[in-house]
Amino acid sequence: MRACLTLLVLYFVFAITGCSKADTAQAPPGPPPLATPEPGQKSTNGVDVCSLLTSAEIEAIQGGLLKSTKPSANPQGGLNISQCYFLLPTAADSIVVTVTQKADGSNARDPKESWDGIFHGDKDKEDASKEEEGKSEPPEKIDGLGDEAFWAPRRFGGALYVIKGHVYISVSVGGAGDKAAKIKKSKALAELILKRL
Repeated sequence: MRACLTLLVLYFVFAITGCSKADTAQAPPGPPPLATPEPGQKSTNGVDVCSLLTSAEIEAIQGGLLKSTKPSANPQGGLNISQCYFLLPTAADSIVVTVTQKADGSNARDPKESWDGIFHGDKDKEDASKEEEGKSEPPEKIDGLGDEAFWAPRRFGGALYVIKGHVYISVSVGGAGDKAAKIKKSKALAELILKRL
């Protein structure tokens, strides 16, 4: 169980951590190599993550036209993790959305367990994790979104995590802007996504 939680945490760290020379204009990373459904095909848990945002919504919030999407899905540790990379004309402005739900099968588990382990684990584990990842800031609680939400800062940017019921999402936006601007855009996108789950 602890190994699965560690793998899940590492997955999210790698999925939302970008590399860039400039702190102000970095692209969220593309999706990791996961099983990729055919265009328009739903992932194994029934969520087509790429359909959770429209081109018009992305343009209104992120300021660029949607160029293409790249879906991916992966059952992992009793969870279904579905992701969409929304590519904009300027790659640095792109968006990554991840949806985590209970998988099918005998090893299926409630995503809330994973959420609690990530955001409500004991302090010693949190401190060790921060040292390993080189993070200096703990997740910041965000009020008024879903059942609970956190902004998880990273060296370059960060990601907004939101849980509602037994599903949680993460939203990572690239591009210029300070933390407050990225949180504002991520919140606007998350609100749209949550309405469609």
